[in-house]
Amino acid sequence: MQSTTRDALLAAASAALLLAVLAVAESLSLLARPAVAVVGATAALAVEALFVADTPAADLWTRPGVQVGSALALVAGAGLAVWAAGAWLVAAACWGLATYFCLLALLVAGVWEPEPA
Repeated sequence: MQSTTRDALLAAASAALLLAVLAVAESLSLLARPAVAVVGATAALAVEALFVADTPAADLWTRPGVQVGSALALVAGAGLAVWAAGAWLVAAACWGLATYFCLLALLVAGVWEPEPA
């Protein structure tokens, strides 16, 4: 399986579960807040910068256990976030994943090719 396909499947499953958490918490309306979108998009771009900069995070991501574990940690963390800090963190994570999908679409379309620093 191509890495882009694998990553997209993990991100889609995570997004579905995060949206389910928001629905259960009756907090889907948080997705309409611009500040939440900005926080999520900024976080996603920062995470992607770690991979483009050829940091140890990029090497770790090649391990299947890290990939699945990261997705599970994201969803488990979302449940804890709703309880501890409020559902806005989960909504921000959804925006982060949406940003990731935009970057992935640009990559697959050949419009963008990240170059390591």
